[in-house]
Amino acid sequence: MEGKCKLCLKEKELIKRSHLFPNFMYKGIPDEKNRMYIFSSKDLTRRKTVQTGAIDEYILCADCDNRILGQLERYANNYFYSKSYLTTSEGFEQLTPNPGVNIIACTNLDYSRFKLFLISLLWRASVTTHSMFADFKLPCEQEDQLRQSILNNEPLLETSYPCVMMTCEASDVLTDFVAVDPYKKGMVKFFINEFIYTFYWGENRLDDHTLALAIKPDNTMAIIKVSKLIWVNIRRTIIEAAIEASKSNNSKD
Repeated sequence: MEGKCKLCLKEKELIKRSHLFPNFMYKGIPDEKNRMYIFSSKDLTRRKTVQTGAIDEYILCADCDNRILGQLERYANNYFYSKSYLTTSEGFEQLTPNPGVNIIACTNLDYSRFKLFLISLLWRASVTTHSMFADFKLPCEQEDQLRQSILNNEPLLETSYPCVMMTCEASDVLTDFVAVDPYKKGMVKFFINEFIYTFYWGENRLDDHTLALAIKPDNTMAIIKVSKLIWVNIRRTIIEAAIEASKSNNSKD
C-alpha cells in the first residue's frame, strides 16, 4: 500500500505492520500460551487478545522502520534488555546516594542513540491511532519537533522531553502488563514490562535533582530502583487512573 510515511513524510510503499513499542520490551509479559491483552482506557471491560505488542498499520516506510528506528531499537535492546542491570556489572553500578534512595548508575551510554530511542517512543505513541494510546496526543508542532529530531539523527537537548526511568528491585514482580498514564498535563508515563518511562515537557519542568537522573551528554543516566511495595502501589495507581478515565469517557458517550 502506498501512502505518506509519518516519519519521512514521503509518498512511498508503506509496511503493513509497525510495532509502536519494540517487541523486546514486552519480554516476559505473555502468558504460557504466548498471549497478551490490550485494553483501551475508553472501555476497560473490553480486551483484545494478541500475541505481539501494540502495532499500527501502514504508517511507516520500510527504510524508516528498519533503518532509522531499527538501529535505535537494536542499541536499546543490547544495552538494557540483554544485560542484568539489577546487579553491578559493566556499565551498571548499584548505588544508595541517600538512605532509602536506590539508583542504578548507567555509564557508557551513547547519548545520541538512547535519547533518540526515548523520544521515538514518545513520538510513536502520539502519532498512532491505536486504542492503547487513545488518551495521549501531543500538539502537532511538538510531534514535528520529535519527528525531525529522529529523522535527522539530531538528539534534542537533555532538558527537552527528559525521561526519568524507574524499575523494581525485586526481579520476580517486575510487571505483567503495559499501560499508558497520560492524565497529567505535560507528563506521560509508559509502564512497559520492567521499566516505567516518565516523560516531561512544557510547563512541567523538572527540578535539578530529578533532571540529573535523565540521560546526559556525558553518556550517563540514573534509574530509580524502588521496593516491591512501592512498585505494586504504582501499578495499582495507574490501573485506578485508567478505570477513572474509562468511567469518564463512558459517561460522555
